[in-house]
Amino acid sequence: MVSEGILLQLADGLERTSTADLSARRVGVNRCRSMQHLTKMSVSAPTLMVPVIGSKRITVAEQSYHAKPGGYLILPPGAGFNVENIPDPRTARYLGIALIFDAETVALFRTLYGSDLGGWSLTPQWVARATDELFSAICEWVTRNHMFPADQTLTRHRMSELLLLIARMGAAGNLLFHQQPSMRDRAKHLLALDPSRNWRIGEVTARLAMSESTLRRQLRVESTSFRDLLEEVRLDRGVELVMATDMPIGQIAYDCGYQSQSRFAERFRLRFSLSPTELRATQRQPAGAITPFKRHSSES
Repeated sequence: MVSEGILLQLADGLERTSTADLSARRVGVNRCRSMQHLTKMSVSAPTLMVPVIGSKRITVAEQSYHAKPGGYLILPPGAGFNVENIPDPRTARYLGIALIFDAETVALFRTLYGSDLGGWSLTPQWVARATDELFSAICEWVTRNHMFPADQTLTRHRMSELLLLIARMGAAGNLLFHQQPSMRDRAKHLLALDPSRNWRIGEVTARLAMSESTLRRQLRVESTSFRDLLEEVRLDRGVELVMATDMPIGQIAYDCGYQSQSRFAERFRLRFSLSPTELRATQRQPAGAITPFKRHSSES
């Protein structure tokens, strides 16, 4: 079980830490004031989703998993899911983070601790309860003084440490064991480097060292196309920017490769079941009295 004091400390620290600093630590943050229900979401890297205030529910292939503060959800790369971010009814707030373990971090973990894998339970699971030890480590990492910025090497070592704690708890199966990257994953990774670029399939095939016909055929086997994949990448980036920044919707559309804000909004709503404006509205305080989130006197 995770103590309320650690959850309060993590929530307070997140409010004081900039989005840019969190991103450098491979941490995403989401806040909302009314429930968010988004469809056809996906992750491209092993991801831990941690509700700090309120709760989160995901549905994967008609199976639902629900995590409250003190618990977390574990998603393998390539996972597609619907998600509900549910504010705490007492405070009308939802606050959650996502810890993203890139391929280099997982490779480092295997180098450092691969010999220990046989001693841990690595059966894939989608939801787990945390401990004070794990959440204290997460809290220290995401709220680390910004006077000591995280470089890439430090980030991978600290994320590998968090992965070690999760593995020791027997909850790292979804993070460590997954199939080799599919062709769609390889292509998505390349397109995601610059979603606003006017990509041509020839540029992608040249970088992947294959012919256009081979790429089209393999994507067709995986039930997608180059055009659909490019839009998926652009909308993935778009939903991230809508939730994590205050950028105008028009600027987000342009940065994601859409010349028309209305076209961006139309495709966004078709995929996620909310328009960018409607999603932003969930982050604002609703009308009426809202009970502020306060530290209990015993924690002061």
